[in-house]
Amino acid sequence: MHQTAPEPVPALQGDRNGASLPRNAWYSPFSFEIAGRLVRHLPHPLTRALAAGVGSLGYRFCPDRRAALMSNLEQLNKQDASELCLACFKNFLRMLHDFSDAAAGGIPSLNNLIVAQRGFEFLNEGRSRGRGTLLITGHLGAWELGGMMLAAEGLPVNVVTMREPTPKLDVWRQEYRSRFGIKTITVGTDKFAFVEIIQALRRNELVAMLVDRPYLNSGVAVRFFGRPTLFSAAAARIWQHTGATIIPAFVLQLQPGRYGCYAYPPIEMDNGASTESNTQRVADVFEAIVREFPDQWYNFVPIWQS
Repeated sequence: MHQTAPEPVPALQGDRNGASLPRNAWYSPFSFEIAGRLVRHLPHPLTRALAAGVGSLGYRFCPDRRAALMSNLEQLNKQDASELCLACFKNFLRMLHDFSDAAAGGIPSLNNLIVAQRGFEFLNEGRSRGRGTLLITGHLGAWELGGMMLAAEGLPVNVVTMREPTPKLDVWRQEYRSRFGIKTITVGTDKFAFVEIIQALRRNELVAMLVDRPYLNSGVAVRFFGRPTLFSAAAARIWQHTGATIIPAFVLQLQPGRYGCYAYPPIEMDNGASTESNTQRVADVFEAIVREFPDQWYNFVPIWQS
């Protein structure tokens, strides 16, 4: 246990940041399987154009998600955010297109998608410390492709995730990840997920998690783009118990069908600081990256606190 570790962390649970919206009916293994078959058998320029078209339809016919995303984006750009919001919808569907391509086509398809890498020296340095590496990312870019790529490089990857709406989708997700050698740690209502995370880090493995929507018992308040919101305290609390290296990592679209996989310098946590203060360090890094790629910030739920 790290010298600043508090009492054991409570069970990892699926708390939501702000109001939540129900999953769309299309979010199912059947949809991803059909998308994968279309992508594998039709020309990619055609299927990507189709994906962007579906994104435009989503912008028009999903008013709740459009309003939530618009509210989030307006804090980045005080002017009319409608054009940026439409770009997000299109890019989100392009990302799902490419995710379906990689999930169906495996490493050859993945290699065609990832055309740039940066910051992998930070991963190597983190692993050399021997305390495990906690990769933190958010709903920005193509987060699933990152785990695939690192596993394809032969690195031991564990992905922390919440349960899907249906058991069938949980099974489908776990099966495609296992084909890449990725282990899934599913957040539940007990402490086993936290124990699995600690054990993986003590084996000096990589643990990847989304932290911009909290899934510890409650998130902690941070300032994000000048407004209060909640971020997961998981990274700060796990660091207190392990001393793991915390590295922000994102897979970002450079142009349609082409991505860069970027690891950023480790976030230096402060032994004497509170969990809230260390989580603010995480939020500050995320803010800078979101500012650079706002049209790939796929936060279709309201995040601001009143």
